[in-house]
Amino acid sequence: MTRRTQPQPANATEPSPHAQFAAFLSRFPAEIVALVEACLPKLRRAVPHSFELVYDYSHSVVVSFSASERGYEGIVAIAVFPDCVRLYLDKSLPDPNGLLEGSGAKVRSLTLKAAADLDRTDVKALIKAAIKHSGVTAPGTRPALMIIKSESKKKKKPEKTRKV
Repeated sequence: MTRRTQPQPANATEPSPHAQFAAFLSRFPAEIVALVEACLPKLRRAVPHSFELVYDYSHSVVVSFSASERGYEGIVAIAVFPDCVRLYLDKSLPDPNGLLEGSGAKVRSLTLKAAADLDRTDVKALIKAAIKHSGVTAPGTRPALMIIKSESKKKKKPEKTRKV
């Protein structure tokens, strides 16, 4: 997996964001992880100097490429599922070739079968439209950062209160 410039964690025992991301991916099949590792550099080139906000959910891991640390400002996102990888874009984007699926309130997606899908002219046009729609006009000068926004944690069952 390509590594990005990243400040070290304040706590030396805390794993780096990249190590945490690798741990999140480890629960997925090898072919899905390989696809993600091939897609991420292409998305990093398409949306340079972005924040990579990582969300770990029980059935998926999402990496949102954003101009800020606020997830709702994401330009594009890639979601990793056990059986597929999907590219998510704002649902209001023009989709002349009908590539986007779903009827979500905010986003629609397309399944990536290979990293080469990101090189297709129609997919590149969608990503370019997403960047334009985001209002980002010039690439930043700071290094891109991966930020873990949430981790899956086993939820403890609430203790029952006893009446005495």
